[in-house]
Amino acid sequence: MKKILIIIILGLLIYSYSLFNGFVWDDEEQIVNNVFVHSVNNIPILFKTSTFNSGGAGILSGTYYRPLMMTFFSFVYQIFGPNPFFFHFFQLVFHIATTVLIYYFLKYFFKKKLSLILAIIFLVHPVNVEAVAYISAIQDIFYVLFGLLAFYFVIQDKDKFNFKNIFLINLFLFLSLLSKETAFLFFILIFLYQFIFRKKNIFEHIVFFSITIASYLILRLAVAGVFFTPYHFAPIVQLNFWQRTLMVPNIFIHYLSVFFYPVKLAVMQHWVLKTISFSGFYVPLIFVTLFLLATITFFLKITKGENKSSRNIFLFFTSWFFITIFPYLQLFPLDMTVADRWFYLPMIGLLGMIGAMLSFWQGRSPRPESVSDSGVAPFPRMTIYISIIIICLFSMRSFIRTLDWKNGLTLYSKDNIIVQDSFDLENNYGVELFRRGNFNDAKIHFEKSTKLAPHWWTNWNNLGAVYEREKNYQKAAKYYQKAIDNGQYYLAYENLAKILVAHGKDQNKTKEFLQKALVNFPENQNLQLINIYFQENNKK
Repeated sequence: MKKILIIIILGLLIYSYSLFNGFVWDDEEQIVNNVFVHSVNNIPILFKTSTFNSGGAGILSGTYYRPLMMTFFSFVYQIFGPNPFFFHFFQLVFHIATTVLIYYFLKYFFKKKLSLILAIIFLVHPVNVEAVAYISAIQDIFYVLFGLLAFYFVIQDKDKFNFKNIFLINLFLFLSLLSKETAFLFFILIFLYQFIFRKKNIFEHIVFFSITIASYLILRLAVAGVFFTPYHFAPIVQLNFWQRTLMVPNIFIHYLSVFFYPVKLAVMQHWVLKTISFSGFYVPLIFVTLFLLATITFFLKITKGENKSSRNIFLFFTSWFFITIFPYLQLFPLDMTVADRWFYLPMIGLLGMIGAMLSFWQGRSPRPESVSDSGVAPFPRMTIYISIIIICLFSMRSFIRTLDWKNGLTLYSKDNIIVQDSFDLENNYGVELFRRGNFNDAKIHFEKSTKLAPHWWTNWNNLGAVYEREKNYQKAAKYYQKAIDNGQYYLAYENLAKILVAHGKDQNKTKEFLQKALVNFPENQNLQLINIYFQENNKK
């Protein structure tokens, strides 16, 4: 119980400031402006659509299927309203709960003190700040939390077939899938665990896993109609398969580097490598090769020993790390090149690898939880001292990083220094500057965003807003129309409608535009009010 209290107290202390942060990034379109999550009565709809506010189209838009996350938003909003404190509070609670589960999970393989140290490193690691401080990233906490709960019942499953355990395992896996599709990795990890440690009930698991996966696919594809499509405006998506393959060493080393040296952390990273270069390809490739050689060498070393348990545990967590990081190596393109929150699950595997190495080097064989600690030599003090130093350094870095997430302006202004040529970071930074009346600087960032992503729509709409502010209505209308042509953006419809009604000379053209806008967004109240105003003025 004391160890759990340590985890809880540390979590509350380090992330306490994040509780007072605001809504940032996608939080606005998934929570603040999303009427579907403002009432629990809409929860059935959340299982039949995507996640983003569509501006009155009658359904949610986007390529993500996250009904559990949206249901969580709905309950919190229903009870507490648009108060970010409670969203942050529950998100922190879930992160702490996940850390507690990781402690119990690792305790099955390692000694209690080592398991606690590894769990605390996970708790305070700066890379995980994004998953904790960014409300819309709660999907990553959810899928790992429910996946670990499923793993708990897998481990508790004894030699005989237990329907209750099988049911609970698949229930939590289903909830994990409803949180994020990456949860399919837990099915692989459970099979891996069974293959290495148990080799029992394999057929039963295959049958029930098939039912669980089929149920999820039916709900997502047939009911919601949300397919697995990439975010086409991300530079990584625009690369061909060979070019993305060249990126693999760089991406792999990025995650390793921010794990061991988490200084340059940033959001919306879209850097790409289109051609082979020494610094961009060969140097990362050398480090990846060294990492792989070190991993293989250590595995061969423990294989020569008599302790089969040590070998199996290291093999399990090494496989965990490589399996869970594979989807983020961009062989199948995602919406960003890298993201801190994507390392939430792979980090557990990497920590397990480190735990297996420490146990071997210290001559303290990993053991199941059932083995007593009595009669075992004290845990090396040097390891404890080094661990405390690492935890303190990580904790300070995490606390500082939570300050960056205070609001959009703070986050984007800091990360824009680290990240270059990010079309959405430039746009979002411009939005925050625009909101604070810094229109000239906002215009610079919007223009840069349109050059980086000319086929996007949000940046063109925002650039149009700057020109409307300058009373250059012709140019503003041009850019609003560009946003509409690129993506049927509801805000662009609203903005262009206002210009046509207030400054347009062709009444028939304005009437036709409003009719088209209301067909696309029949529940958009702003367009309805503009249309009423237009009709009343025409009567006069």
